[in-house]
Parts: sequence; C-alpha cells; structure tokens
Amino acid sequence: SDNNRQVTILNRQGQVIRSFKIKNDGSLYGIALSRTGNVIVSNISNSYISIYTAAGEFVRQFGGEGKDQGQLSVPYGLTVNKEGHIFVAEYRGHCVSVFTEEGTFLYRFGHEGKAE
Repeated sequence: SDNNRQVTILNRQGQVIRSFKIKNDGSLYGIALSRTGNVIVSNISNSYISIYTAAGEFVRQFGGEGKDQGQLSVPYGLTVNKEGHIFVAEYRGHCVSVFTEEGTFLYRFGHEGKAE
C-alpha cells in the first residue's frame, strides 16, 4: 500500500545489508542509527521520531507537533552522539531538541535568527 515505506541499510561499499518495510502515515525525512543498532527515523508530516530494531520491528515513537518540551516542529535531520543522545534538527522550530534513545526529552537549544 502507499502507507508502506522501505528502509534500506547499506555498508560503506554501498552494498545492501538489509531492508525492511515500515508502516507510516507521513513523510519520512531524517534517518540515523543508534549506538544500540536501532534505526531512528523522523517524520516531517506528523513531527514524530520513530525507532525500529535493525530487523524492522517497531520499538517506540516520541515527539509530536508542538512547541512544548518533548514536542517537535517538523523534525528534519537526526544524529546520535557518543553518549547515545538523539539530536533532532527542527525546521519550523528553528532549534535542536535532544532526547535519550528511550524518548526522554533532555534539552533544546537554538532559535530563529533575525534578518539584518
């Protein structure tokens, strides 16, 4: 169906290691791998972050549209630091929100700049 998206994991040589389909109700944008090997995906349509095992099993989802702590506003880019914290760049929020892999909100930094 149109609600199925595929995640494909490649090695450094560009060869497919594995792929899996995920059910999703929006537009996937950012993707990262956690330190534990889970796949982290941002959804810009509903402002959620979803986490899947490397085999494609759904683990958890967090975020959701909003400006309160733990909510996101169009999450684009993702990365994970050496402590395993997930950094989420918010397009409409003009900031970066930081979470644990369990989805616990830690802090947010940045804001919209001013045109000079």
